[in-house]
Amino acid sequence: MRKIFFLFLLVSALPLYTSGQGNYDHKIIAILPFRAMFAEYRNLTDSSREAFSLLEIKYGMQLQEELYKTITRDTNRLLVEVQPWQMTDSLLKSRGVDFLKVPYLDLSAISKLLKVDACVVTTMTRTLPVGRSRSSGIGGSPIAAAVSAIAMASASEAGANLLTKNNKIFFFQLVDGKSGDAVWSLTDEVTPNQLLLSKGKLVISPDLFKRFRKRFLYCD
Repeated sequence: MRKIFFLFLLVSALPLYTSGQGNYDHKIIAILPFRAMFAEYRNLTDSSREAFSLLEIKYGMQLQEELYKTITRDTNRLLVEVQPWQMTDSLLKSRGVDFLKVPYLDLSAISKLLKVDACVVTTMTRTLPVGRSRSSGIGGSPIAAAVSAIAMASASEAGANLLTKNNKIFFFQLVDGKSGDAVWSLTDEVTPNQLLLSKGKLVISPDLFKRFRKRFLYCD
């Protein structure tokens, strides 16, 4: 009886992506531009916000390219085809898609536009110390709400250490193109050593997406 109960616990503890992989027929996926949020935005004047938004788009595309390179480095271990990030961005631009709003759009429609079976959508935010207020997400989006909750949970765990750290959180989701459901997700906290904004340039460590590659359901 104990063995049966233990087996039941193991089965019920299987991660989300195991069931997701079995229920969805994904042959080609796209990696969307990141929604990259930097704390420096709050300190800018109104006249400089447009310029900073352009920088956020630029950094979001740079992170998108880096993630694409990371997971396609060994195609023999990939279980799906990944659309080249340049093609993804070209198709999005051809329809006038605002890259800053990508995580909050209808990702079923985005998948149809890109002619892919699923999309990897990523939001980056900064971890916050306990007690510090933060602005709400765009339009009350479920993804924005999730990012907010993750940020506060991370802050609670790290406590006072975050007062002197400038860590950031990546919130990854694999969204099915037909249903629009998130079939896999991963939250990853990164340190300034892995991702640094220095003198207007984004400095990326080679191991930034190492954990993503290990956890992603379509990387064998």
